[in-house]
Amino acid sequence: MGFEIDNENVNNRLGEAIATSSKKIGTVTFIKEDTKEFVALGHSTIKDKNKSIQVTGTCYDVNFEGINKGTFEETGNIIASLNKTSELGHIYYDKVCGIFGTVERIENNYEEVETACWYEVKKGSANLLLSFDDKELKSYDVEITNIDYINQNKNIKVKIIDPNLLFETGGVVQGMSGTPLMQNGKLIGAINYVNADDPSVAYAVFVDKLL
Repeated sequence: MGFEIDNENVNNRLGEAIATSSKKIGTVTFIKEDTKEFVALGHSTIKDKNKSIQVTGTCYDVNFEGINKGTFEETGNIIASLNKTSELGHIYYDKVCGIFGTVERIENNYEEVETACWYEVKKGSANLLLSFDDKELKSYDVEITNIDYINQNKNIKVKIIDPNLLFETGGVVQGMSGTPLMQNGKLIGAINYVNADDPSVAYAVFVDKLL
């Protein structure tokens, strides 16, 4: 999903401002079927990442063009553009653990999954669910190497071990923020940060903080 935040409509009572460009590409973590609410990114887009603000934004479908693979020197990125003729919904809140909004229409058939509480997350095998071109949702193997119960949103440290994902992207790249992290068939978190020195290492926020 691509999104565009209107800087002029940001609730900046506390002096917050959008950190960089108002146009971004991110991954939707989940959509609630009953309310059509969604959560994406797993991290904030504002300068002070400890703040939560009301924002006005629009969500669009994206035109996928390719991937710049990550390296040990530089994080890669998904190459895509906003499809302004395909409006999907609106964003209303920007929090430390992601952006929140509602969708007016859903393009694909999504599968219902259970969520896991933070205390159910264990070190060991897990998987990421990704669709780069909207044609097929694929599962990629990762290893959970550490769990941090204290950090605001870097709660789960993962190592990408799937050779197919490493070949396709080099690891976690910009645009993959929000990617669902699964363990034992349950949604446990959302990818939100990548290790700048090693794109095969990334972090995720507990899904509890997104509900």
